[in-house]
Amino acid sequence: MSRKLYLFIGIFFLGTAFLFPQATNSLDIVKKDSTEIQKDKDFYNRVKRYFRKYKLTRNLASFFSDSSKKSPTSKQIEKESNLNYASYQGKIIRKIDIITLDPFGFDEKDLSKTPQRKIDIYGNALHAKTRARTVKKQLLFSENKPMDSLLLKESERVLREQNYIRRVLIRPVEISAVSDSVDIQVVALDSWTMFFASDLTDKRGWIRVSEQNLFGLGHEAYVLYRQYFRGFSDNGKGFGYRAKNIQNTHIDLFASYYGDYENLFSKNLVAERRFYSPYTRWAGKIGYHENRYHEDIFLKDSMYHPPLRTKIFDVYGGYAIPMKKNTFGSVNNFIISARYKNLNYAETPPDFLNIDNYFSDEHLFLSKFSLNKTNFVQDRYIFKHGDIEDVNIGHSLFLTLGTLKKNEKLHPYFGLGFSLAKYTAKGYYSLNLEAGSLLMQNNVKQSVFKGESIYFSNLFSLSDWHFRQFFKTSFVMGLNRSPHPKDRVSVNQKEGILGFYSDVYGTRKLVLSSQTQSYSPFSWLGFRFNPFFNIDVGFLGKENKPFFETDVYSKVAIGFYISNDYLMFQSFQFSLCYFPRIPMEGNNIFKITNIQNDDFRLQTFQYRPPNTVIYK
Repeated sequence: MSRKLYLFIGIFFLGTAFLFPQATNSLDIVKKDSTEIQKDKDFYNRVKRYFRKYKLTRNLASFFSDSSKKSPTSKQIEKESNLNYASYQGKIIRKIDIITLDPFGFDEKDLSKTPQRKIDIYGNALHAKTRARTVKKQLLFSENKPMDSLLLKESERVLREQNYIRRVLIRPVEISAVSDSVDIQVVALDSWTMFFASDLTDKRGWIRVSEQNLFGLGHEAYVLYRQYFRGFSDNGKGFGYRAKNIQNTHIDLFASYYGDYENLFSKNLVAERRFYSPYTRWAGKIGYHENRYHEDIFLKDSMYHPPLRTKIFDVYGGYAIPMKKNTFGSVNNFIISARYKNLNYAETPPDFLNIDNYFSDEHLFLSKFSLNKTNFVQDRYIFKHGDIEDVNIGHSLFLTLGTLKKNEKLHPYFGLGFSLAKYTAKGYYSLNLEAGSLLMQNNVKQSVFKGESIYFSNLFSLSDWHFRQFFKTSFVMGLNRSPHPKDRVSVNQKEGILGFYSDVYGTRKLVLSSQTQSYSPFSWLGFRFNPFFNIDVGFLGKENKPFFETDVYSKVAIGFYISNDYLMFQSFQFSLCYFPRIPMEGNNIFKITNIQNDDFRLQTFQYRPPNTVIYK
């Protein structure tokens, strides 16, 4: 494809975001008028009547969900969910009533609604419902304390962030008109949290079974089995367990192990407390990681796979100092943190693959000073279908200082970063910029300049279908980098173009992505098959060569973004991709991909531990 064609396609898809009627408030999209509701009912009834005609498909009729159904009391419930908290602000919380609901057939806004379909009843019978005390441990408010509407809304967001909860509603319940106390009702609708993942190739197959809400405690567990087809004994096994929010401290404990027949393994033991909310005052982590793996090194037109073994000890702590609140509900924090990371190589590759002693022990000491202003905006139809999604907005400015001890030499480190995310009348915009360098022998080396921007349009509609236009730009530039081939960037897979893989590397790259995403009004067993169209263009350059004179790598894809309304698993894309050229593979290549895609992940202002700017 020529550069003119890329420009034309980009302008065309940018125009579609403004061509159709747009909804500036996607939360209102789920409100349909009576004519639309009747059309939906007629469609679903026609589908069900058709399936009931034939014995083979008769049982499938009940699997089609009717998204137009509304409870007779929906107006009353909608009114209650929009209660003005002002009349209850400051009243003492007398009692907190927590109700948890199974995932199928229930509604957190209408407690009189119960499952009617057999498939829903059977599914709920197999589900371990979240325990009330699991929900209570996530709340930021408590009994016998004054009610704060901000803490109620933030508690809703924290609960929605849990993998095992799909939707949640927290509302005050009046005791009497003259009472100085108030009751709080918390209603949480579960997700189905057990799922299977697998993959099969001509060389190996694997299966993974995960549970994200073990016994309703919110704990996570998985087991993994991998079989290589060279022999029955050639296999690998692993497991992992995460105990969340131990003793209501918001500290998580995580342990995992994997080992295979080649004595490759991974061992992890971590205790961690995140800045799980802007109101969190402290966070920290202590972890030990031991790994033995094959490293892919491309050198002089050959690929090598030497075994490496590493041991990592990692500890960090941070404290947030609240600053003055503004009138728009944003939370302002000044955060100070420090980190120590010890990387030890117990096994290294041969000398000819360890150029510049690249694989050698490291002692990293870092401190970070950050000014954060953060808030959340609720929206729908971004990555989920109709459920509320909390989009982080605000800005952050941080300074990172420290030292790196490597090859018996101590090198000062300096890093800067800025992040911004906001909603405007035309949609969502975010920007992230980072830069970092080491001072080595009075010269600035191992420098990284990195940036990423994301835009998505307001929702626009055609009949019952909804659409968004996504754009993403990312660039990475390295200066005075190590001569080792691993210290390079590529546009392979998640580092640039999904589905693309080659042995071409550089010191800088620019990737442009555009995706037109639709949201289908139809579902089957909760599954949504949402068509999309995607274009990726990547530029890969080297030092001392004009950037845009380098080769262009690209992909055009059409497919389905597959999600489920009830099941807790990461959505994935099934697509047919066209690659005009992949070096060392050929021209005009078609591939079918089945991947989990977080290519358009949004900016988050959840505080991250101090780190050097990642060069990839």
